[in-house]
Amino acid sequence: MHRNHFIRVTLASLGSVLFLGALSNSPVVSQSFDLGAFQSNALSEHNTHRATHHSPAMTLSDSANSTAQAYAETILSTGVFVHSSESQRNGAGENLYYRFSQFPLDPATLAAQAVDAWYEEVADYDYGNPRFSPSTGHFTQVVWKSTTQLGCGVAQGPKTIAGRTGTANYVVCHYVPDGNNGDFPSNVLQP
Repeated sequence: MHRNHFIRVTLASLGSVLFLGALSNSPVVSQSFDLGAFQSNALSEHNTHRATHHSPAMTLSDSANSTAQAYAETILSTGVFVHSSESQRNGAGENLYYRFSQFPLDPATLAAQAVDAWYEEVADYDYGNPRFSPSTGHFTQVVWKSTTQLGCGVAQGPKTIAGRTGTANYVVCHYVPDGNNGDFPSNVLQP
């Protein structure tokens, strides 16, 4: 059974999308980041895209917020950018996002960039052959009609890539119930 095991990585000023394996630097969670504002913005961004695809609005889940935040902090502290286990996310679906930036990103900007990066896979989704695809798994989870709850977390810390020092911004979102696991024609609706 396919689940959301996809990772979107964006290096802001380098303009490319790629997968990075183990990432390591001394992690520090930003003390000034407003996690509640990020979660509200992420929910709004998701629900805007969901409305386009005739999916009902999701609500925030405290438990999904907690598991997503815990895993974002795990990624930051370990430097290993891979999906969590199903038990770590209580069976929820999961989307991951990473962005390297010169400075820590604010909640609204980071929420919009993460959700929009996942959603942009809509361009590759084939409504004539509705099914799972690794190239559209982020998008289908974002708009999955039977998903009703969302939880998101963020961890930020210093990072050096190719001699450039900046901020690693890790985003984890958990979806309850998970998507990408059944009836695509009924759960991924054409705009």
